[in-house]
Amino acid sequence: MKPAVLYEPDGVIGYVTLNRPDVLNAMDDRLLAGVTAALDAAHADTTAKVVVLRGAGRVFCAGGDVNDMPRRRTDDEYRATRLPIERSIARAVRQLEKPLIAQIHGAAIGGGCALAALCDLRVAAAGTKFGLPEVKFGTTASLGGIYMLTRIVGLGRAFELLYLGDSFDAERALALGLVNRVVPPDALARETATMACAIADNFSAELALTREAILRGLDLDFDTAANLETEAAMRAHLGGDIEAGFARARERGRGKGDAK
Repeated sequence: MKPAVLYEPDGVIGYVTLNRPDVLNAMDDRLLAGVTAALDAAHADTTAKVVVLRGAGRVFCAGGDVNDMPRRRTDDEYRATRLPIERSIARAVRQLEKPLIAQIHGAAIGGGCALAALCDLRVAAAGTKFGLPEVKFGTTASLGGIYMLTRIVGLGRAFELLYLGDSFDAERALALGLVNRVVPPDALARETATMACAIADNFSAELALTREAILRGLDLDFDTAANLETEAAMRAHLGGDIEAGFARARERGRGKGDAK
């Protein structure tokens, strides 16, 4: 049986690929567990500085597996199986310590949309369909989808998307702030890799500290969040990369001067 999720290192980029193209990367327990394992592998990869989450085949992820979702689990079964798997994904995302970019094409529906929302940045191909239709099917969004969606698009828009469950295109996702960029389909992989490499050109420790300050600060009061940012800046300063960083900046400045 082929792996449901692949981890594929490529220099400074680590690729996590949803690998059930025959069912549009639909989510079952095996795929969800595979996402956690692949993110853990990316975390352990000392060469990769940025991680890209993508889907094999025609779409990024069409949501829950229709062959699995109608089966009602008992409370004990749900708590013993699905709940730990979903929680492990949230843990793996938070512990990654590297920027995480979703490369989205075709469709990101239900759990696929929630999975994309867990990422730090999202690049979508024009024509991609998004949606969180769970209430239409007698369930609710999970995987941290409600938590992250509210913080990305705002309370009112989150209520609208989750209450109505309607699908919408990449251009509306961009207008909502749900995605950062929309690019032509044939440019998606290239543009995502370009963004990843531009991020990877910065210092790894400082990227990790910035990510930690952003994610941990989501639910802190202002003073505590500000102190967290100051603590991160102090740790970065003491780490020593600032000297190399300013040397790099001076070198770039001289290059610009020579070009005039």
